Amino acid sequence: MHELRKIMVLGLNEAVKQGRIFMDAPPTDAPTDEDGYLMTDIAGRPAVVNWDSLSSGEMRISVWWDYDHSKHPQADASGNARESFLQSQPLANENHYRRFVGVTVSGWLERKTGKHLQGKGKEHLFEVYMRRGSKELLQKLPDPKPIGYEAEGKFFM
Repeated sequence: MHELRKIMVLGLNEAVKQGRIFMDAPPTDAPTDEDGYLMTDIAGRPAVVNWDSLSSGEMRISVWWDYDHSKHPQADASGNARESFLQSQPLANENHYRRFVGVTVSGWLERKTGKHLQGKGKEHLFEVYMRRGSKELLQKLPDPKPIGYEAEGKFFM
């Protein structure tokens, strides 16, 4: 499995385990999975997983891996300049990423016509940033098993 897809699967699995994203309609007593984020640990590193629900059962999933919020230049900013964790990438200028995040990657989760991350390999993954040395760390991870969905599948435009 491509290293970027591995981190997507690991992030999505964590959101599913924590009951934040559902492959089917959420139980009536569960919070909705429309938009949100969680801070967690993925493969021994701190991470942010965030998502935004679109129509037709599609959802954008983003993972920021090896993330250190204390080094984020906008961690303590005020107003709209403060990191909200709801965009596909951190608010800071990408020139600052190397100081506080190792990898950012986003993709599309399809849940209506079949439950899968869209695309194959690194195809149809976007908003990718990878700090030097991160690729080798991710390549060493074993291929994760998706929880209730497929790691690859048809891409819809």
